[in-house]
Amino acid sequence: MKLKRILVFCLMIVGFLSCDTALEEEIFSTYSSDTFYQNEEQLQAQNLGIYEAFKHVVWEQDMYMVGTMAGSKYATSRSAGFAIHSAYLTPEQQPFRYDRLWRVGYIAIGRANTIIKNVPLSPFFEDQPEIANRYIAEARWMRAYTYFQLTQIFGDLPLYTEPVVNADPEILFKGRTATETIYDLIIEDLEYANDNLPVTWGGSPGRVTKAGAAFLLGKVYLTSAGLPLQKTENYQKAIDALKPLADNPGDYDVALESDWGGIFDISNEGNKEIIFAFGNIYENGLGAVLPVWANPNNSTTGGIQSGNGSNYLLAWHPAILDLYEPDDVRLAEGYQNTYINLRSGNEVPYRSTPLVARGATYQGRSGICSTKYMDGGANNNVAHTKDHIVYRYVDAFLMLAEAYNENGESGSALPYLKIARDRVNASEITETDPAALRTIIREERTRELFAEMGELFDIRRWGTAEEEFNDHLLRQWRFPNSSWDDKFFLSPIPDVEISKNPNLLPNNPGWGGEE
Repeated sequence: MKLKRILVFCLMIVGFLSCDTALEEEIFSTYSSDTFYQNEEQLQAQNLGIYEAFKHVVWEQDMYMVGTMAGSKYATSRSAGFAIHSAYLTPEQQPFRYDRLWRVGYIAIGRANTIIKNVPLSPFFEDQPEIANRYIAEARWMRAYTYFQLTQIFGDLPLYTEPVVNADPEILFKGRTATETIYDLIIEDLEYANDNLPVTWGGSPGRVTKAGAAFLLGKVYLTSAGLPLQKTENYQKAIDALKPLADNPGDYDVALESDWGGIFDISNEGNKEIIFAFGNIYENGLGAVLPVWANPNNSTTGGIQSGNGSNYLLAWHPAILDLYEPDDVRLAEGYQNTYINLRSGNEVPYRSTPLVARGATYQGRSGICSTKYMDGGANNNVAHTKDHIVYRYVDAFLMLAEAYNENGESGSALPYLKIARDRVNASEITETDPAALRTIIREERTRELFAEMGELFDIRRWGTAEEEFNDHLLRQWRFPNSSWDDKFFLSPIPDVEISKNPNLLPNNPGWGGEE
């Protein structure tokens, strides 16, 4: 915990050093190869500035609303205000979520570009190129991660690969580059990262490592094999990237946690299953907000706001429980089946239907709370120490199983699926029919990775977004008359960005703002 506190406060300090607030403000940066890249400490300070750009509470909550609330038919809420995401009403009713994701992403990209451009020109690079390349690789991984998130949301993007150093409109206000070209840069960055990132950073935890490079390269290849690019040859490339990571965890300093529930325990943060996470601490503005919304009312599990009863806004429809076998560890450990009510002192069970008097259970379409965001120690709603887990090692096995199955090698998928399921006492899968196994693998992703913000990206690449929309249980409850529109295949470019840069037009199909 102490190490995480030091890292996060370093990020805060770096934020003051790199006080740019939008991509165009990078032109005011005075950092260059001969002023701020003289030693490893200066490189580290600059690289931590990329992490700082994500300003945890903003990126985390918006990715949940856009990625999980819209992407999983089982995500539910007692709040009509949160239900808008299930009906894809975010652009009309909460456009700020897209605005913030775009803005934060391009701040991070701008900072990464400054490092990627200047470090190779520095005296430190001349003296210690191997160490300097690690920092370049870290910046390139962060740039790849950010472009990957943004292109999955918005599609074609303005592509910046160098720092913006003047206010020339032709440099500052770029048009959009094709998604395929964005992916080319992402893959190039990740290949470099895979070759140059260290296995660990020693005493500097919480930073991306070689495992993250192999993992994300495999995920990018797998995603590009689906929609919209449909480069099916990349299933094999995903296998090539992920298999060494899955087969040789010791070489990457990663492992599956034997205790599934312990992965998400705040006393076990930074465990070896975590491939990448954004760290949070108990400080206002430097902590997470999701525990406020994702825990039962008047409980000990969501901090002071939970104790005051102002939560239970993010939950899971009871239908998700039917996906699990009776002895699956995740059924018992993944959901808050009971909690202690602070006001009454009673143990309150979850029931899928209101079988007893109101207040004696929490139940129904408002859903069951998960255990992935439990954090009872915060005294402010944006000051939770619960880390934002982005990627976990188990997904390497699930992605490998999917890639093998889609590559016509269903038999090779089964051992990796077995590894993921053995850990949670789930039965062995023997199905080799590709279509049937595809369904099993996709459902396994829900069982394992629910609430981890990748759901929208999965259904878009699978081409099942319309089906998921129609089946979304929260949408059916709150917006039964809403209907699918093909424009939902992509999210709209934020109006605020178009107002600054008309070269972003035309907007994505169906979202208006065409030239």
